[in-house]
Amino acid sequence: MLSIIPHEDPNQALRIRRFFMAFGSYFMWIFLVSYCYDQGWARISLSGIIGIFAGIIGINLILYAVFRTGLNKRFRDPSLTMLQMLLALSWVMVFAYYTEHVRGVALVLAMVIFIFGVFRLQLWQFIVLALYTLSGYGGVIALLLINHQDKVSLREEFLYWVVLGSVLSWFSFIGSYINHLREKLVKTNVMLEHANERIRQSAIMDDLTGAFNRSRMMEILQREKSLADRGRSPFTLCIFDLDNFKHVNDTYGHLAGDMVLRVLIREIRENIRDQDYIARYGGEEFVIILAYTEMEEAVACAERLKDLASKIKYPGLPDDFSITISVGVTRYRPGESIDSLIGRADTALYLAKTGGKNRIAVEQPPLCEATQA
Repeated sequence: MLSIIPHEDPNQALRIRRFFMAFGSYFMWIFLVSYCYDQGWARISLSGIIGIFAGIIGINLILYAVFRTGLNKRFRDPSLTMLQMLLALSWVMVFAYYTEHVRGVALVLAMVIFIFGVFRLQLWQFIVLALYTLSGYGGVIALLLINHQDKVSLREEFLYWVVLGSVLSWFSFIGSYINHLREKLVKTNVMLEHANERIRQSAIMDDLTGAFNRSRMMEILQREKSLADRGRSPFTLCIFDLDNFKHVNDTYGHLAGDMVLRVLIREIRENIRDQDYIARYGGEEFVIILAYTEMEEAVACAERLKDLASKIKYPGLPDDFSITISVGVTRYRPGESIDSLIGRADTALYLAKTGGKNRIAVEQPPLCEATQA
């Protein structure tokens, strides 16, 4: 069954809550009309009042249906603020026409309606609403002069009209100013969120390559270790190093060397899974944390990345330029320390480098129980 307020769309839920707030304000209007009728201050029959109440409820039910079905999202302002305010002001004019010497109460109701636009409308929209209200009240005065001339004082009504125009003009500028401040606050909050996100990223990412930094790498390793120690399948660790990278810096310059690191890590990051991680260990050494539980799968992944690295083309460098990597691979053994794991992967990398480079070396985890970190 449909709920009164949807929970799957927070923005739509907020709009419907605001709609119910506006609808609730109609009960104040209904109370005033009923009181004026009871005191004999309204030129309307009971059936007429019931008809007006039915019209208010009917229109609001239609508005609720528009919100609940999502049709409001097709409009530039999904909150339908202007439409709701124009409808409410129209009902205020009906109230003003059918009451006697207490028509000034309608002016107070108009102010209440304008409050709903403070956090949404621009200055021009407030001006449109103010002109609509003044025109509507002017029309009420004209109809009263035609149909009930003995019930209206033109001088008093003109004073009400001038006061209404002055107050609405003031309210329009103040309301638009408050809305402007709200928009600035929203933009400031968005900028602050972006700044916080950049700070968070800089705290965990390597600025040059976009890989995780060493601090974040240790956090990930500690987390994966804790999961593996609690029974989840162990993970695999790879450490790779760029072969002859000093030659790149010496021959093409450090800017070219930085570019090679960026491009290489970007390509590798795009060719590993979302559940795998790459981090800069130091200099041109990098760590890949693989969620593979079998050594054969990890070695196959390392082979694929090694072949990928040798085929990458780097903008600005000769077409025949290529860089290779050497990789050390090992598997975490539950209960061992992080230092032991990294040391074993480092040993495997050393074997790969001394064994001719552009190759993979594997160090199997020890069979005996290791000491907890």
